[in-house]
Amino acid sequence: MTRRLLAFLFFLLVAAPLSAQEAATLIADRVEAHGDLLTATGNIEIFQGTTRLRAQRIIYDGATDTLTIDGPIELRDGQQITILASQAELSRGLADGILRGARLVLNQQLQIAAVEMQRVAGRYTTASRVGATSCHVCENGRPPLWQIRASRITHDAEEKQLYFDRAQLQVLGVPIFYVPRLRLPDPGNARSTGLLIPEIKSSTLLGNGVKLPYFIAFGDDADLTVTPFITTDTRTLELRYRQAYERGWIDLNAYLSDDRIDAPDFRWGILARGAFGIAHGYTLAFDVEEEGDLGYLNDYDYSGKDRLDSAISLSRTRAQDDTFAELVSIRSLRDGEDNDEFPALLFEARHTERIGQTAALTFDMDGHFRRSDLTTDADGDGLADGLDSLRFGAAGDWNWSTLLSRGLIFEAKAQAGADIFLFSDDPSFDDTVTLGHGAAAVGLRWPLIQRGSGPGAATNMIEPHVQLVYGDAPDVALPNEDSTRVEFDEGNLFALNRAPGSDFFERGFRLDAGVTWRRQGPTGWDSTLTIGRVERFSGNNTAFTAASGLSGGSSNWLVSGALATGERLDLTGRMIFDNDFSVSKGDLRVAYDADRLRIDTSYAYLERDLEEDRTSTASELALTTAYDFSNVLTGRLDMRYDFTTEKTTEAGVGITYVNECVEVGFSVSRTFTASASVTPSTEYGLTVRLRGFGAEAVPQARKATCS
Repeated sequence: MTRRLLAFLFFLLVAAPLSAQEAATLIADRVEAHGDLLTATGNIEIFQGTTRLRAQRIIYDGATDTLTIDGPIELRDGQQITILASQAELSRGLADGILRGARLVLNQQLQIAAVEMQRVAGRYTTASRVGATSCHVCENGRPPLWQIRASRITHDAEEKQLYFDRAQLQVLGVPIFYVPRLRLPDPGNARSTGLLIPEIKSSTLLGNGVKLPYFIAFGDDADLTVTPFITTDTRTLELRYRQAYERGWIDLNAYLSDDRIDAPDFRWGILARGAFGIAHGYTLAFDVEEEGDLGYLNDYDYSGKDRLDSAISLSRTRAQDDTFAELVSIRSLRDGEDNDEFPALLFEARHTERIGQTAALTFDMDGHFRRSDLTTDADGDGLADGLDSLRFGAAGDWNWSTLLSRGLIFEAKAQAGADIFLFSDDPSFDDTVTLGHGAAAVGLRWPLIQRGSGPGAATNMIEPHVQLVYGDAPDVALPNEDSTRVEFDEGNLFALNRAPGSDFFERGFRLDAGVTWRRQGPTGWDSTLTIGRVERFSGNNTAFTAASGLSGGSSNWLVSGALATGERLDLTGRMIFDNDFSVSKGDLRVAYDADRLRIDTSYAYLERDLEEDRTSTASELALTTAYDFSNVLTGRLDMRYDFTTEKTTEAGVGITYVNECVEVGFSVSRTFTASASVTPSTEYGLTVRLRGFGAEAVPQARKATCS
């Protein structure tokens, strides 16, 4: 009798009467019928809906409407639930019954072994005298790294929850602690109310203690995490509320502390972000950073900023126009900066209309406002301590290019604009200043491309580029607050005006020249190199600082490059130096990713420049590296070193053990920086996570061995 005929016979005798249920299908090597008994043997498979059962022998009793099944048995309910057993008695729909010598495997991660399991209504599975673990279980009888022993475990497949009665956590067979009742999410539950992973913290600033986060899910779109942080020196409550909307999201963090660090009875801080899509394609976004006393967020490692900024913005970008408006409030934590005499309130608005493919028209305004009303310059920065300013501007841009013979590209650019400045509380400047400004340029580019022959050949391109520019603007006194830090890089080598703000404009004749080489290899080896310089014939070159590399009749040399080797190495760098190879600015970043070793390091150099408020040369190295000692053990090293002071400013080491069932991390970090609001501190951290509860990616390759 063929397997297809046997399946049809089973359908007639057993499945067909289930008119109110989804029909089942049986495949077996042999089927025999004796009265009310139907016996199937050999390579049996039963399919009903999302349930699939495999066994060696099944006896169906029509009088009791039950199935007696001999194993080994494999029962799969959907993609998440697998039950393995040696013997079972189940109802005809496989939804109810008892399984003996059974193991319940959830999401191929967590396994529950029991002497006996009971299925109820296809939703609940209850196991008695049971042990649960996500660790690899060896057949040599050695206990797993950890397991939860319980008198009973109930799995709710609909709610995706596990309920433990009289639960005991064991590590290598040794009892650690006992709880009479315990509820944990199963591996398929991504959002479940309950206790998250505790973290042990030790700090020279905050003392020794623990964080106990508790997660509360308000449906699929909102949640709240409440984290008591208790140490010998602080009592802190951390709150994080998140909510997703149809057209937006918010992420709110609030902190409240009673500690021994500072005088206030309670210290507090707020970090919040959000964005919403509103009418006509606009996006409204906000960012809040605030604290009750200076240094609180830094003391607790909630934020490492030395200037806190809170902002609200409105923006929209479309194919032919762009609109942006932002109001920013800044609070400085830096030594020597008085928040009353600092431009703490900033406003910016801009609207750009693109006209065709070559032109654009921009209307903008910006303002800087101080809390102080002083008209004197007590700090000696050249500006009154109460200076307020407001600017209104309009500008037009035009860019055009055409292809000449032999691949030459001719370019033409033009820019013209007008600004009105309003100043108050500084007698050094007129109350109202109106000026116009403009620039025009013509240039030539000649991209030369060499394509190699053969499957492994690379493509090279060399592009010389020259541009003659003339710019003009009235030589009037303006307070420079926007353009105090001018960068000279490959992005603005051929810009009409390199000042980032509207405080000054490049005037006179100049020649911008550069050459770029690009190589693209078929195996991932790509590189680029740019060399450029600016030669001035007239104009206000003294407006640029020495460190910018743009001061003087001839600028410094700009060299910028990048190298990518595919999956292993990424290198980017930029350097500005004069004819004597004296470097004024430079930075280098190297990222290396090998089989076991990962390195991400960067180096920055800035020469001393009083015009940029830098009284000494800045030379700093930042290093982040990780090394896999084995497939389960990873070490990490972080550091930041200041070559000018020859001191380490930050350092940290950590080690993490991760396998299929546990993650243990230990870290030590030290901050050496000190200021009026920042105190040096050393922090220790220890986290232990039992994998297999809640939805997470478990590295299958990281499996413990039984040797």
